[in-house]
Amino acid sequence: MPTGSSGKKTSRRGAYIALGVAGWLVLAAGTAGAVVAAGGSGSGSGGTTAAAASPSPVASADAKATPSPKAAPTTAAPASPTPTPGPTVKGSVSGSVHSGDLRYFLLPVPDGAQVYNDVNGASESCGDIAKVMSDPSTSRSVLDQLGCQGGATRSFLTNDGVWTVKVELIHFDGPGHASDWVSGLSFSQGDSFSVSGISDAKGQSFAPSSSTGGNGQVIGVSHVGDVEYEIDITGSGTPSRSLLTQLMQRQEQRLSTGQ
Repeated sequence: MPTGSSGKKTSRRGAYIALGVAGWLVLAAGTAGAVVAAGGSGSGSGGTTAAAASPSPVASADAKATPSPKAAPTTAAPASPTPTPGPTVKGSVSGSVHSGDLRYFLLPVPDGAQVYNDVNGASESCGDIAKVMSDPSTSRSVLDQLGCQGGATRSFLTNDGVWTVKVELIHFDGPGHASDWVSGLSFSQGDSFSVSGISDAKGQSFAPSSSTGGNGQVIGVSHVGDVEYEIDITGSGTPSRSLLTQLMQRQEQRLSTGQ
């Protein structure tokens, strides 16, 4: 397991992560103030890295090898969403194993919603994920040890024009490492809550404040098989937890059945 001096970075959702030392590892979980801690023995398939039980976001991120700085929920939305034709990428699922283009498994865009940028979403290599960290070399090494296969992301504006939803997937080499990642996620701020009907899920809410321009945020994290997913809802006021639950249930269906 890599060691080194602690560092911080702005995560894909504006959160912070820390890279720990002395046998503990803290990674970015792609959330608003959460980090992932991994170390010791665990359930990861074919690897030596296991996440310590705890939670995430930033869409959340954080067990405390090195504390992560507090970060406000991300509020900026990508420019101008566009009408949503159907995606063209393909993928398949067999049991807990996902294959093909990971973007295929992104939460389907609801009717009437508008996608930001490419309707298919964007692919991310493990190198892409590591690049946004303060120590790309160490971060890439950590991701490789966790069996990172790459990621995918897509954002859309809900059909009422109120909420920006960002979905992110990380593909691991097996369900054990995906589970380890989720179980090690922990939040440095906000309020945690359970997500009804979703096993092994973590939810975190961030109240609107003057520093975020009156925008609030809710985040949900879980995994299906070898893919971890995070759903982040932001907008003016307090996002609905029931909307988050509905979107997570739909994401679970996509990852479980490919439909």
